[in-house]
Amino acid sequence: MKRLLLFLCLAVTASPLCAANVLFIGDSHSVGPFGWKLDELIRSTPDIKVGSYASCGSVFQWWETGRETPCGYFFRDTAGVTSKGVKTATPIFDDLMAEVRPALVVVELGANYAGYASDEPAVNDMKKLVKKISDSGAACFWITKPDSRKGKDDIPRILSMTRQAALPYCGYFDSTKVTSYPAEGGDGIHYWFPAGKPIADAWAESAYAAMKPLLDKIASGK
Repeated sequence: MKRLLLFLCLAVTASPLCAANVLFIGDSHSVGPFGWKLDELIRSTPDIKVGSYASCGSVFQWWETGRETPCGYFFRDTAGVTSKGVKTATPIFDDLMAEVRPALVVVELGANYAGYASDEPAVNDMKKLVKKISDSGAACFWITKPDSRKGKDDIPRILSMTRQAALPYCGYFDSTKVTSYPAEGGDGIHYWFPAGKPIADAWAESAYAAMKPLLDKIASGK
């Protein structure tokens, strides 16, 4: 069956469901330890290839306009070529879909919608992403923002907006259930400091465990 699937993939390269490929996009949390660890875990899955792209400060609109991130990026393509830095254009989502041709899209976005004055434009922006994934035929797994010390009062609203946009099409992982931001240290948001890294690693491991059945399914070609 796998040999037949491989033959079909080579013969019909336009299909996003041919290869057991994963596209992972995220914001600042994925620029740091969480994203590095999740990329490593997905990449270690047998028969899976992943392209990971994270743009600090991003909402989905940035992935359509190519808006420059001012605060960091982490890109690692399916061949494992990595680039990191502070400022660069956010990749265009449609270009990534064409390049990676994923059977699964993993999304870690949501935190940066806190600044939206009303819920509707934020939900609609996320829904636009979900529709693009759905229209491609790929599966979707959405990872929410984690716990934070700064902006903690915004968390219920962000989770509500994310849930409205992601469900029922995407798998939904509530990161706040597996994270607890330290009472001291860091910037109050990111886990980019010594006490935060073990929490970020454990968060990535929990998210990976939750998406593993999807990864196994696409790897098997069923």
